Amino acid sequence: MNKTSLIYGRVSSENDRQSTDRQTYSLTNLIKANGDILVHEPFTEHISGAKANSERAALIECLNYAKTNKVDIIYFSSVDRMGRAIWQVLESIKFCLDNHINCYFQKEQMGLYLEDGSENPFLAIFISVISTCASIERDSIKFRLNDARAKKIAEAKASGLTLAQAGFGRPSGAVKSREKKETEYAKVLKSLKQGKSIRDTAKLCDVSVSTVKRLKKEFGL
Repeated sequence: MNKTSLIYGRVSSENDRQSTDRQTYSLTNLIKANGDILVHEPFTEHISGAKANSERAALIECLNYAKTNKVDIIYFSSVDRMGRAIWQVLESIKFCLDNHINCYFQKEQMGLYLEDGSENPFLAIFISVISTCASIERDSIKFRLNDARAKKIAEAKASGLTLAQAGFGRPSGAVKSREKKETEYAKVLKSLKQGKSIRDTAKLCDVSVSTVKRLKKEFGL
């Protein structure tokens, strides 16, 4: 029996340097190969996986759509696309189990349910382990970066340099002027002025949702 399905994709960068296109392309092909039916356009967003679920609009929208429309399964390219903070991931999984929504993680080749319909007893353990490892690594990276930054600040002060002279902050000209943004994002601003939603504008103009939100706020649209 064909199952109704959704796709959720996420990249950490909150600008346009990364794209969810690879994830959605691969998952769309997997859904076709499995004979399932994609019932909604992919839910995608540009946001760190360490953010709380409440801050991840597309994830919440995807989960609520699945619940309301009794969707059978949500496809993720990997567990860390659901999130990197263990408690946030487990919160999403509990929501899906409570509402009888399966999730399939392409990279790990695992789902919330086994073929006989019973809950996968190994998934919670697996997710706990990899999420904890990801959290430890993230903390380690932050420690190294902060340590290096403190060293550089101390060296700058000892040399009598300002932080800007030592290379902190954005280089001159890196911040776009309002006029430049009006030109570069003219299509986005026009779409917002026409009353289109943030998500629709992002898809229409091929930019991230976070970019549209930032422009909407800055230009008061």
